[in-house]
Amino acid sequence: MNILRRTVFSAEHETYRQSVRRFFAEEVEPNIQQWERQGAMDRTVVRKAGERGLLSPHIPVEYGGGGGDLLHQIVLWEEHGYSTAGAAFGSGLTADIIPQMIFSCGTEEQKKHWLPLYASGKVLSDGLFTEPHSGSDVASIKTRAHRDGDHYIVNGSKTWVTHSHLSEVFPTLVRTGGPGTKGLSLLMIDPKLSGVEVLKPIDTMCRSAINVGTVHFDHVRVPVSELLGGVEGQGMSQMLSMVTIARVALAARMLAACELAFGMTVDLVNNREAFGKKLFDFQNTQFQLASMKTEISVGRAFVDSLLVRLNDNAVSDVESSMAKLWVSELEGRIMDQAVQLHGAMGFANDNPISKMYTYARAHRIFLGTSEIHRIIISRSI
Repeated sequence: MNILRRTVFSAEHETYRQSVRRFFAEEVEPNIQQWERQGAMDRTVVRKAGERGLLSPHIPVEYGGGGGDLLHQIVLWEEHGYSTAGAAFGSGLTADIIPQMIFSCGTEEQKKHWLPLYASGKVLSDGLFTEPHSGSDVASIKTRAHRDGDHYIVNGSKTWVTHSHLSEVFPTLVRTGGPGTKGLSLLMIDPKLSGVEVLKPIDTMCRSAINVGTVHFDHVRVPVSELLGGVEGQGMSQMLSMVTIARVALAARMLAACELAFGMTVDLVNNREAFGKKLFDFQNTQFQLASMKTEISVGRAFVDSLLVRLNDNAVSDVESSMAKLWVSELEGRIMDQAVQLHGAMGFANDNPISKMYTYARAHRIFLGTSEIHRIIISRSI
């Protein structure tokens, strides 16, 4: 349900949207329950998306991408939110933030090697930034990469690694220098290297088709050529180069999920009766729906105002934090209201609303907790 008229996307973006939506209908939604039961999606679904030209739509054609802009990437994120399988599918096809980081920060050799692999779906990965002891405090990470000739020797652990058991590479934030952010670098680590151990997936409350796990590095020898950008000490800035885009993209996705939940709830209250009349006819129902529609519209207007500046790199870190903070907490309220209006049916695991409610809770934690974003915003005051 489109709550607010939008002018952000061109006809080309909408054509791409229809292709992504068709892919979800044909390849994701029919299989999502099986993937949930096995605790991971089939790896082939990403390759199929690559074959259809849906991945890395914002990466230039010369690197295997679609040759579009960042709004094409936003469309891909939004369609995860608009799909009834989106919550259980998790980050699914949206690991394309990593290719953006490689495109912005990698050497020419690294771009020519990695970007076509991501665009084709032959490589899937997410960033290994979080450690068991540090959470959002990235500057205190302890995973160490010690230079030894033409290699780095890596020791340490990363956790909450999306696609941990399916990834073909681990883009890993490591400490190559002294304390603080200036001592951090990014290495592209092959999971098949000796000393890399992928531990048992973490059993989360989301119970989704996307596994997350912990990865341990024990004296792993990584070629120096896998240092992103070829210069030590750039890891934090490289990570931040994609964080602003990721936060805005996540906000857009969360709003899409809110619109989906709102539409499903409107349909339900118009077709279900209690005490001799439709649920919609109760004033309480109408008031709740009115509040939901208003809040979603306000969030959509703010996020769309950022999207029109995204291609020009004109969205600030503070603005992206504001979007992520506001919309993640809005999503929590919308999903709670949607479950309440669904009644007992909203509590059933086979109802998409139930999964959307649970998955929404995670959004106030990853890509920076709400508390972290309030700190970032408060520093601008």
